[in-house]
Amino acid sequence: MRHLITQFSAFLFAALIACSLAVVGDAHAIDKVHLKDGRVLEGTVEQEIDGNVWMLVKISGIDQRQFFRAADVESIERDAAHPADAKPTSGAQAQAKARTSTTDRSKRAAVITLGEGGDKNMVGLYMTAENLKRLIPVLEEENIGIVVFHINSGGGLALEVQRLSDVIQDEYKPRFRTVSWIESAISAAAMTSHCIEDIYFMPQGNYGACTAFSGALVAAKDRDLEGYLYTMEKISARGQKDPQIMRSMQIMEPLSCSIDSNGDVRWFNSLDGEYIVNPEGRILTFNAVDAEKYKFSKGTAANVDELADRMGLTEVEWVGESRPGYLWPICKAEAQNMKYREQVYQDETALNQYMDTYNNAVNAARADQDRTRRGAMVGRARDALRRIVRVVKNNSNIGLLRFGAVDDKAFQRWVDEQEEMLRDLMR
Repeated sequence: MRHLITQFSAFLFAALIACSLAVVGDAHAIDKVHLKDGRVLEGTVEQEIDGNVWMLVKISGIDQRQFFRAADVESIERDAAHPADAKPTSGAQAQAKARTSTTDRSKRAAVITLGEGGDKNMVGLYMTAENLKRLIPVLEEENIGIVVFHINSGGGLALEVQRLSDVIQDEYKPRFRTVSWIESAISAAAMTSHCIEDIYFMPQGNYGACTAFSGALVAAKDRDLEGYLYTMEKISARGQKDPQIMRSMQIMEPLSCSIDSNGDVRWFNSLDGEYIVNPEGRILTFNAVDAEKYKFSKGTAANVDELADRMGLTEVEWVGESRPGYLWPICKAEAQNMKYREQVYQDETALNQYMDTYNNAVNAARADQDRTRRGAMVGRARDALRRIVRVVKNNSNIGLLRFGAVDDKAFQRWVDEQEEMLRDLMR
């Protein structure tokens, strides 16, 4: 009997190992997407609609979702485990999976505006990387699968470009199909959009003029200029764009191109191409017609219905509520984005008042020999200082523009100095 039990135990152990190996084998089954540029990506194809592919891939050990347009996909090899073989999930896991299911997300699109034109369009103040990060949980809460950045900005702080590009590249593109829709993208706004592969224009759209300035509108040169050029070479690679295009937007360098019978474009920082895109002695700015002609944009659209058509979406739900004067529904994330810009606008306006109050209170405290009255003035100064800190906390670039603080630590040092001075006034 003992021998039979031992044999049965050995058999059961072997069976369990076999089952484990089978499960592991299924867990490691992969799909392969072959792209026309020669890349082969391995992972799990979660959704395929009209040839467009949503795929879960592992990058640096982290699962990330990526989107590939039908025009970029050569073929798909499927070898994933059948859903029936998948391990059962708990109720909470099932709900989380349902919230992020690409079956629903792939058809849900939202417009996020980067700049409103007018007084609320400056990169670094009304377009910041930190604010874009804050919008991601709201977009995910609404189960958005497609994010369209509508860009309407005349430029701004070049130092914010890398931060914005990093957030779009590392946070948005793995989570959403990410698209630019250009009304006006000048200087830092164009540089921000440049990491996005799918760029569409409005009929009046313009994009370029990316010259860099510092101080009192002094054009960047020498090492600073080389730094800007190198930064945009790397960002061009992120957006799968020839770096010569952006180079002609940054410096007065000619640009031409040739288009072969397959529609592939070859670029030249010279006049040797078939088409002269940018003549000598000018900074390149694309309009909608030329951007589409030279394959820089994927198409031109005056409204979201036309945009969906150009994007190849046969079914799409533009998420949000309709508002008078807007060409697209306002989703929760966009409402938060608009509220942020309004707060920055109010903060900028109020900051002058806060600074005047602070300086006047400090001067009055210094001049008054009565400790009680001096204490009242110091209290008023501290209240104004708290308001100044709140403004800069909402947007750290205000600290740079108003106080010369290159980062949060530099601004905090300024605040510490002010607080020490106020304490000294009460000694």
